[in-house]
Amino acid sequence: MRILKYLSIIFFSVLIVSCSKVSEPIKKVSIGSKVINYQPSENVDSLVIPPDLTKPSVKGDFSEVIESDDDLNAFSRIQNVEVKRDQYRRWLLVELSPEELWSLSKEFFRSYGFKIEKENQKIGLFETDYLEIETKVPDKSLGAIRAALSKALKTQYGLPIADKYRVRIEPTDNPFQSELYLTLSSIGEVTSGAMRLWQPREKDVELETEMLLKLMVFLGSDSQEAIEKIQSDINEDKGSVTLAKTELGHPELSLPLNKRESWRFLGWALDELSVDISDRDQLSGSFYITVTPDRGFFSKLINTVSSIKTYQLVLREDSSSTTKVIFVDLKEENDSEAIEYSTELFDQIASKF
Repeated sequence: MRILKYLSIIFFSVLIVSCSKVSEPIKKVSIGSKVINYQPSENVDSLVIPPDLTKPSVKGDFSEVIESDDDLNAFSRIQNVEVKRDQYRRWLLVELSPEELWSLSKEFFRSYGFKIEKENQKIGLFETDYLEIETKVPDKSLGAIRAALSKALKTQYGLPIADKYRVRIEPTDNPFQSELYLTLSSIGEVTSGAMRLWQPREKDVELETEMLLKLMVFLGSDSQEAIEKIQSDINEDKGSVTLAKTELGHPELSLPLNKRESWRFLGWALDELSVDISDRDQLSGSFYITVTPDRGFFSKLINTVSSIKTYQLVLREDSSSTTKVIFVDLKEENDSEAIEYSTELFDQIASKF
C-alpha cells in the first residue's frame, strides 16, 4: 500500500507539471495535410549545440503579423504565385519585385516565431534561427509509463526537433517578378551518456513543401489552388552530371542544362548543403562562397585556423544544353586543402542532381 501511495504521488506530480506545459501557447496553422506546431522549449538551455550549429531560440516570443489595410491591399494585388518544379526541386515565381518579396517573406517567418539570424539583401538571402517544433511519436515507442501519461493527458511525446529555414530570392528579366527558393534544415536531440546534444537530421521534405505552400497562401494564393499547384507533375529527367579534373587538380562539373537552369540548380544545391554564399553575380554566372573555421561540415576540410577562405564557382555554357561549373581559388594558392575541399563540395553538388 505504501508503495502504491508513493506511485500515486509521483504520477499526479508528473501530471500537474505536464498539464502546465500543455497549456503553453502553440502556434498552430493547418493548410494541406500537415499541421505545423512551432513552440518555445524550456529545455534548450541545457542542450549542448555542436559548434557548427546555431543554438535554438529559448524565449519563444511569437511576433505576430500586424496587417494594416495597406498590407491587405498589397496581398490582394498579388494575382499570380506560380510553383515551378524540376525533379525534386520546387520554387515560387511571384509577381512582386525582389524588394517587396524580401519584406513579405521575412514577415511570414516572423509570424511563426522565427527570428532572422542572418540576412544579405544584396544577394537576396536570409536565414532564420532554429526553432523547436512540437513532435509526436506512436505510443508504442514511448515505453509503458510515458504511453500511459500520453493517454491520460491526451497528448503525445517525442524527442525535440528544431528547424531553420534559408530563403533565397532571385530577380528575373521582369523587374516586377521574382523567384523564391526555400530550404529547410533540421536538428534533433540525441543523448550521449549524461549529455543531451543537437545533431543534424534528415530533412523532412513534406514539411519543407508544406511551408512553401503556406508561404503561397500568405502571399495571397487561394489555399486549394495552392495545393493543386504544389502537387503538379514533375518535369522529366534531364540527364546526369559528369565530373572531371582540371590541370590544377580541381574538379569540373558538367551539367546537362543551359546556363539559366544551371544557375537555378547550383544555387539550390548550395542552399541544400548550407554553403555560405557571400556574393553572387548572375550576369557572369558566379557564386562566391565562404568557408569559416568551425562552421559547417565543409569547414572541417579546412585546417587553417587564422583565415576565412573565399572561393568562386563559375558557370560557363558549353552549348545550349550543357554548362560547366568551375572552381576558382581566388588567392590562387591551389593548395591541397582547396583541392580536397573542392572535390568534396563538387561530389556533394553532383549527388543533389
